[in-house]
Amino acid sequence: MSYRTVGVILVALFCIAATPAFSNELQDWEFNVNGTDYYPALGDTFASVPGLNSSGFSSTTGLGTFTLTFNPGAGSYYVGAWFFDPVGVPFYNEYGVVNGSAASGQSYQIDVPDYDSDSNHTGTIIGNLESGALGNTNYIPGTTDNYLNDCSAGSSCNDVVSMALGFNFTLTGGQEEVITLSLSSTNPGGFNLEDIHPVDGNNSAAAEVFLSGSAISGGPPPPPTIPEPASCALVATGIAGVAIAMRKRLAKH
Repeated sequence: MSYRTVGVILVALFCIAATPAFSNELQDWEFNVNGTDYYPALGDTFASVPGLNSSGFSSTTGLGTFTLTFNPGAGSYYVGAWFFDPVGVPFYNEYGVVNGSAASGQSYQIDVPDYDSDSNHTGTIIGNLESGALGNTNYIPGTTDNYLNDCSAGSSCNDVVSMALGFNFTLTGGQEEVITLSLSSTNPGGFNLEDIHPVDGNNSAAAEVFLSGSAISGGPPPPPTIPEPASCALVATGIAGVAIAMRKRLAKH
């Protein structure tokens, strides 16, 4: 049994007896930066992920923004991220929704974590992230109550929800890719993934967490344009002509 699996089992045992204050705390995560994986069980922190700026994310609320700048040179690349960010307690009574359509080169998956597979579903989200092949599928469409963790309706049962986004892109020389990932409690619009905790015996109102992201290719700003000598001469001649005309006009007054 891996360290990661043991850690999640302990979290699950804690959450069974937890109060609603547990909600909106990031429980696990993983980044895949062009084939290299970074996640807590390896001893990684967000600072371990090359090019990642996590200053806009709050570990306390489990909400905020990550910005990853990737500039290894020309080539075709993949960057993806997976988040297990439960909305409420019990966290196995949630379901996912896909809003909008993914952009070109963007992939996604909503699924139970691979290490939390149960009788309702076997998760593949982490393995797919690591292979750069997210399933573009919501495997937890749910909506059948699982508050007592006794739902037997198969894929329609609410379950443990985690979400991932991936980006395939090509850079030319001098370009960089800026990838932004946001976890929020309000719908940001456009394409996003949604984790919903419905009303149940522990929650008097439904709540959501949305995962959205974008990848933008760009490069350093071009150097300032320096006029050619001939252009400079023309500009100087024009300025001199204006000055002479103004002097003649003033002399008449």
